[in-house]
Amino acid sequence: MNRETVTAHSKNLGKDMSIRVYGESGWPIVAFPIQDAMSDCYEQFGMVDAMKDYIEGGKVQLFVLDSVDAEGWSDRGGDNVLRVKVIEAFYNYVCEEVVPFVHERNGSDLRPLTMGCSLGATHALVAFLRRPDLFQGVIALSGGYDAQFFFGDWMNTTLYFNSPVHFLPNTPHDHPYIDLYNRREIVLCCGQGAWEEEGLRTEHIVDDAFRALGVDAWCDYWGNDVDHDWPWWQKQIQYFLPYVLDEAKKYHAEEVAEAAKNAPAKPVTAKKPAGTKATRTSRAKARARDQGGARDQGSARHEEGARREGSARHEEGCGPQGSARKGGGQEGRAQGREDRTRKEGCTQGRPGSKVSSRKEGREARCSEHRDQDQGACKGHGREARREGRARHEGRARKEARRQEDHALSQVGPLAAQTPPATQDEAGEVPASPFSCPPHAPTPLRPPFLYRYL
Repeated sequence: MNRETVTAHSKNLGKDMSIRVYGESGWPIVAFPIQDAMSDCYEQFGMVDAMKDYIEGGKVQLFVLDSVDAEGWSDRGGDNVLRVKVIEAFYNYVCEEVVPFVHERNGSDLRPLTMGCSLGATHALVAFLRRPDLFQGVIALSGGYDAQFFFGDWMNTTLYFNSPVHFLPNTPHDHPYIDLYNRREIVLCCGQGAWEEEGLRTEHIVDDAFRALGVDAWCDYWGNDVDHDWPWWQKQIQYFLPYVLDEAKKYHAEEVAEAAKNAPAKPVTAKKPAGTKATRTSRAKARARDQGGARDQGSARHEEGARREGSARHEEGCGPQGSARKGGGQEGRAQGREDRTRKEGCTQGRPGSKVSSRKEGREARCSEHRDQDQGACKGHGREARREGRARHEGRARKEARRQEDHALSQVGPLAAQTPPATQDEAGEVPASPFSCPPHAPTPLRPPFLYRYL
């Protein structure tokens, strides 16, 4: 069996705290030691051996904590306000430091179970009832759930929230935690043998409160021979653990399926138009072909015009007037040059001439291609900018959802509903969604649902 002791400084308690880790995988369980004990007590008194098959089989991973009971619950002669501060600091240590450590070491987002025996059961039940968004369930064996057992008649707000027999009966029926309680596994067990009187009395009060709130909790009472001792707690954990694990896995599977069903659809990121590079290449080739064709067409027209003009001059020179000019010596040649100059000048200057048409055609085609290219580039630029904005917005939404999911998985959806932890030396308990003036304990009723092994 893998066993490891991790010691770290607690910011809530201001001291080093140790955690014994048993196993490498499985459903995480946060275990609280008995009164004034440390993280080695489960191994020392045989509880680890009782859970050996589950730990070595990879079904559970056990995290046993140190306690600070000697400075809080057990310090009956100390200052009550300071004692309560230590108790509340330990609760904050569990929620803010132990739970993140458990998730990291376990390598999963499974909500851990809490368990404990005797005063450890008190810690386990208080942590679960106050933060059911962090814990999947509780197994509390032979716990005492009335803080006045240690503090007498003294009470303040903080102690009130650490006394289940006081705050649980006063929980409003429409409190959001009620629904969470019914989606968790709650097991309380107490014997009726030696040293079980206080546990039996307070478990009945908690049982009545659960029934009044409509919470499906398993509060079990074993026989008159079942004492407040380790051998019986070992038998009880072996009896209840398979049931709790099965129910936890079932609810976890339902939550995963519901989350997948309600998950928002991923935003569709605009894709870059296919063939953009090929399209630009095709346009460039077409433009080159057009320009080359224009040059070829202009050359052909120029050659044809030259041939026609040469033929005309040849015919003119061979005609009667040409012969006369030739026969006239210098005058004929001068006249011929003058005629040619006049004819060429008229040809170049005439608006509808071939030379003017070719030049205007080239300029028109060049201007047309230039406008087309600029328009295409502008259109492509706008398209690229739109794509860039869409990709940026998609990444921002994805990151926001990731941070939100991470925050919910680490803190839970009802962190804002956690009762305030204020100190009140006057002993008054202010009104809040989870508190009202201390409730008088319900009369003890005859035991029921006795179970014998």
